[in-house]
Amino acid sequence: MALMFNTRRAASDPQIQAEMDKASAPWPVLSLSWADRQRSRLAAMLPNGRAVAVILPRGEQMQHGDVLCGDAGERLWIKAAEEEVYQITAHNAFELMRVVYHLANRHVKAMLAADAVYIEPDSVLADMVRGLGAQVEVVQQAFLPEGGAYATGHVHGPDCNHGEHGADHGRGHSHHHHGEDHALSAEDQARGNLGEQLSIAAHARK
Repeated sequence: MALMFNTRRAASDPQIQAEMDKASAPWPVLSLSWADRQRSRLAAMLPNGRAVAVILPRGEQMQHGDVLCGDAGERLWIKAAEEEVYQITAHNAFELMRVVYHLANRHVKAMLAADAVYIEPDSVLADMVRGLGAQVEVVQQAFLPEGGAYATGHVHGPDCNHGEHGADHGRGHSHHHHGEDHALSAEDQARGNLGEQLSIAAHARK
């Protein structure tokens, strides 16, 4: 059975900090591309061969450095994997700023550095950037694009112990979570089981 993770917490969360101090061994790490970190449902394989199923509230996205929490107390670090991206450089700061302006006009996700801009591979955008006099190079780099002026990294929902005492908490108590049921539905359980089978099959073919 795959390890199931259904709660996300930032590493700065006081509960996570306290657990890190008490942990007897490092928590496992799951490296994901930017596209995979945008998913709330994901089946994957850890480096040790253990299958995991991520089933977060719909629409919730994982961030580099997050900690995922499982029902039985499991913890899992999320890390941004290195992936193929375009590195854009220019002869001077003004030319690079001009490139960023045109990328922003097209709502392109971009990671900014002091002397470069990184975007997902796109041949049309590469031609546009070269037309502006900048250089484009394919590199392997963890992709951490800007989140936007109104984006937040806050994580809402139950704490990481919710799943561990959920059965006792449910007896004699009735709470409305604004339409969000944090317990895994039969559909989500099925997704996790199917994801495990797909992950194991994919791993076996490598």
